[in-house]
Amino acid sequence: MAKPPQVTGFSVADETGDVLGIDHIQADHTLSKVLEQEKFMEEILDVYVHSSSNENDPPHGIVNCNGINQPFFRGEVTPMRRKYVEILARMKETKYSQPAQNMMNPEAGNVVIPRTMNVYPFQVNKDPNPLGPAWLQHILLEAA
Repeated sequence: MAKPPQVTGFSVADETGDVLGIDHIQADHTLSKVLEQEKFMEEILDVYVHSSSNENDPPHGIVNCNGINQPFFRGEVTPMRRKYVEILARMKETKYSQPAQNMMNPEAGNVVIPRTMNVYPFQVNKDPNPLGPAWLQHILLEAA
């Protein structure tokens, strides 16, 4: 009979002493990968959020991760953790336009052209991790 994998750091047991909820953790390296990812997401980046051409847009914004707010101002560099940058990168909106109707070809007016863009366009001025630019590029290229 194979010995069950050992888990260090925590365990949950009921009153009979049976371990609960740790069936799928197989090795310590799984926990180290999670901790490594958490450390990566907590790195601080210098982010410049571009100004808006729309005068009705507010001059500031707030992103929220796990109940903690990160305010930023448009047109200024803001130091923020990578987890908030990921939220900014995923904040996309799609606007649609429709070409003018051609009376000679009424079907042409049924074409709807989508345009997807970031709600808050930004750029990262300083990233301490060499893996950061590829990570951000991957997120920005994902579908909205």
